[in-house]
Amino acid sequence: MDSRRTLTIAYLLPPDDSAFLSASQTVANGLVAASKTSARPATILTVAAGSGGSVDEQIDAAVMSGADVVVGPLQRDLVDALATRTSLPIPVVALNAVPEKSTTAPQNLIMMSMSTENEADYVARLAVRALPESTERGSAPKIALLTTNGAWETRIRAAYERVLREQLVDYEVFVVSTEELPELQKQLEPALSPEDEAEFRQRIAALRAEKPADAAASRRQKSRIRAVESERRAKVATAEPPFASALLAMDAQTAGLVRNRLPQRMRIWATSVTNPGDPRTSSSATALAYDLDNLAFTECPLLVRYDAQGFEARFATAMPYSLSAKRLFALGVDAYEMARQWASHRHNIQYYGETGALTLNRDVSAVVARVPRTVVVKSGMLVEVPAKELAVPGDMPKIALPEPPVPPTPLPEAGTTVETPSRPSVTSILIRPEDVPADLPPSPPVARPIAPAPVSGSSTAPVFDRAETLPMPSDPVEVLAPETTGVEVPPASPAAAPEIGPEIGPEVGAESNSEAGTETGTEAAPEIDATPISY
Repeated sequence: MDSRRTLTIAYLLPPDDSAFLSASQTVANGLVAASKTSARPATILTVAAGSGGSVDEQIDAAVMSGADVVVGPLQRDLVDALATRTSLPIPVVALNAVPEKSTTAPQNLIMMSMSTENEADYVARLAVRALPESTERGSAPKIALLTTNGAWETRIRAAYERVLREQLVDYEVFVVSTEELPELQKQLEPALSPEDEAEFRQRIAALRAEKPADAAASRRQKSRIRAVESERRAKVATAEPPFASALLAMDAQTAGLVRNRLPQRMRIWATSVTNPGDPRTSSSATALAYDLDNLAFTECPLLVRYDAQGFEARFATAMPYSLSAKRLFALGVDAYEMARQWASHRHNIQYYGETGALTLNRDVSAVVARVPRTVVVKSGMLVEVPAKELAVPGDMPKIALPEPPVPPTPLPEAGTTVETPSRPSVTSILIRPEDVPADLPPSPPVARPIAPAPVSGSSTAPVFDRAETLPMPSDPVEVLAPETTGVEVPPASPAAAPEIGPEIGPEVGAESNSEAGTETGTEAAPEIDATPISY
């Protein structure tokens, strides 16, 4: 394909009566938004399937329309049909995947999807990596699979089990129902060691064996027994649980009921099915987020990074309302970038998209590998955390909460009087003589500056008040001509030294000081040779 020509993408839509029409249109919205906000927009053609038409007819119509690449179909059975072909007339980016045919698919076909089973596979491997080598009692750690009887949850559970069997990890399956939650809590509750349990029993038995003398002593005895029982419960709550981790295959509402009954030290993992929603825009999502504290799940980056304003600024369209619609929109956005590169027959593609990190090695497989983002629910917020920071053996690592954004200061409306801060007025303080203590020490004398006397005839000499300083004898002053003249200037006659008045002690005030000073006479300035200087 010529890189200077505008790319033409044909998008395959299902028939109007198809159950996949709404989902396919949401993917198309993401595809169009990605094209409009791209530096090099493409031409998007929609090829709708007729009643009873086949996907081959849609692809032929796309070729006749001059398309460079085809995006679609979304239905898994149609993708399976394409994967069985020996060849295709045009590069195709399918929106679903058939992993078992990844090596036998036609060379012009690649498959990308939002498979929940792939997320479950990824989450289970993270949970296995986070297992400790052994428990505190020296046994191998185990994982609990908590699931419901739904069809979707059964598929997630099956993906969990495949990974755990492959990794040789012991696990146990618990089918959750609201009626059996108390029984589930007992089965997952941590147990004290036999030594600790015997110690608490002995302490409680000793307290109960006491014979209180009166009612007050009986109340003190019961209070001490309750204190020991509370101490035991606190130690049980922080003890090592029988299962190091739990993998959830259930929706967020059911998970919120289960999470509060699980031990504190148990690591909780789930897929995007357990996403509680955006706490920034929904009060119910906020309540679920607090119930699911410390839950780690996988999700598309688009659902976590953008609020409504950021989404509209990025994609120039309104944000979809539901979580599933947002994921389909993200699939369309990434399908645009994948189609743009696949149209150039690039066999190695790797980039970070809105559905996660996408990687394609067409020489190995036709399926685009997707690594979603890991998100942790913490204090009612959804925090993106790198997988390498989560998949560490032991207890849940500390998660730093993001700083809340600083709201901008609103500008005043037109015509509003803005009050500017003013400096407080300084009020003088009046000190009355009767307020001054009589035993204060006398003030020290004020040191007066001593300055040289002014030079006679100099207009720039400093002038001092005779009441403030005493005159000093001046030294003879020589007026020098410029060095470049070469003419010798005779020295000026010394000025008459002023007379010095009588010595004034520190006790003398300002009046005696002014009387003691003597006035210095002013003499004429010495004459200077006015002979013209020749250069």
